[in-house]
Amino acid sequence: METAINLCRAGESAKGTAKKYGLAYATLYRHVKSGFASPQLGRFRPVLTEDQETELVNYLKGMDAVFFGLTRDELISLAFDYAHYNKLQYPESWSKNKKAGEDWLQRY
Repeated sequence: METAINLCRAGESAKGTAKKYGLAYATLYRHVKSGFASPQLGRFRPVLTEDQETELVNYLKGMDAVFFGLTRDELISLAFDYAHYNKLQYPESWSKNKKAGEDWLQRY
């Protein structure tokens, strides 16, 4: 849906795009007209963007290259510090424990 909306905003016809992606024309037209972009579905919202995760991965690889590996606890503390420093929204439990949750580590 999001791809179809972006194509319509770029100048493609709504009818042709709807047919191409198997969407109802009226639905696509309504979303394009209202400026609606599908919200992220699901209960969980990522704390870090993909770029921020890539930055964290590169940092960890650099630390590993100089033989300074991190434990699980150090990694989740580092993730909290990174999110706090960059003023990102994170769960309240992170503030309470001063570290990211185990669930974050599993999804990371």
